[in-house]
Amino acid sequence: EILGALMSMLIVWMVTGVLTYLACMRLLHPDYDIDATVMLITSACAVLANILLSLILHQTGHGHSRGAQARERVSAPLEKPALSNASLRAAFVHAVGDLFQSISVLISALIIFFKPQYKIADPICTFVFSIFVLATTIPILRDIVTVLMEG
Repeated sequence: EILGALMSMLIVWMVTGVLTYLACMRLLHPDYDIDATVMLITSACAVLANILLSLILHQTGHGHSRGAQARERVSAPLEKPALSNASLRAAFVHAVGDLFQSISVLISALIIFFKPQYKIADPICTFVFSIFVLATTIPILRDIVTVLMEG
C-alpha cells in the first residue's frame, strides 16, 4: 500500500516536471500553434472526469462506508488515521492534482479561445498550477517517508 502511494506521488511529480519543461520550451520558442477549440473541449471533459473521481475518492477516504472497514478502524485505535490508508490519500491527491492541471488547461483554453494573441497564458498557467500541485503533495510524501523509515 505504502509503495503504491509513493509511486503515485512520484508519478505526479514526474508529470508535473514534464509539463513544466514543456511550458519552458513554449516560452523559449513561441512559434507554436494552439487549437483552442480542441483544448477547450478536452480540458472541460478532463475537469468533469477529475471532479467525479475526486468526489468518489474523497467519499471513500472519509470512511462513509459501513461494515467490515468501519469495524477494522474501531479495533485498531493505535494506528494513525492519517497513515491508515496512504495509498487512498495519494490517489485522492493525484486526482486533485490532475483536476488542478485540467483547470489550468481550461483557463488557458478560455483565454486563448477569446484572445488568441495571449497564447502565453498556457505556459504561465502551467507554472502556477504546477507549483500548487507540488506543494499539496509534500505532506503526503512526508507521511509516506515516515512510514517507510519506520518513524
